[in-house]
Amino acid sequence: MSFTTALPSERVRFPLRPRLRARTAVTAARLLTRLAPHRLERALTRIARGAVPATEAQATNARELVLSTSLMMNGHRSCLPRSVAIALTCRIRGTWPTWCVGTLMSPPFSPHAWVEAEDRLIGEKGDHASWARLITVAAPEPLTGSRAASSTQ
Repeated sequence: MSFTTALPSERVRFPLRPRLRARTAVTAARLLTRLAPHRLERALTRIARGAVPATEAQATNARELVLSTSLMMNGHRSCLPRSVAIALTCRIRGTWPTWCVGTLMSPPFSPHAWVEAEDRLIGEKGDHASWARLITVAAPEPLTGSRAASSTQ
């Protein structure tokens, strides 16, 4: 008998302050994931306002922080709260990865939630061709040109 586990083989210890921030994000993620999908998308879009796109390193660090903070986030069926917690951990730092919900491109139907940064899946097996995105919340585009000038007036 064998089974796979999502627990990391090595445990990474983070300082207290980042762990507290991640714990806050995990708690908020648990609450947010109770919302209906369209409300969750709307809430995350509002939370992402003003953030800059996260780099792959920032999103990977946030993922490791969330996984080390909460044992529940390591489960196979915890992709939704885990991805929201990673996005919120990034947002606490002023950045935002692309948060996605989708399904496998080929049958069977297999819903999944993940985060991306710099066009790479963070901590996920496979590549973009394996998944069809159904909901996406990306970092807002920075204001440029006349839009930036009109917003400062």
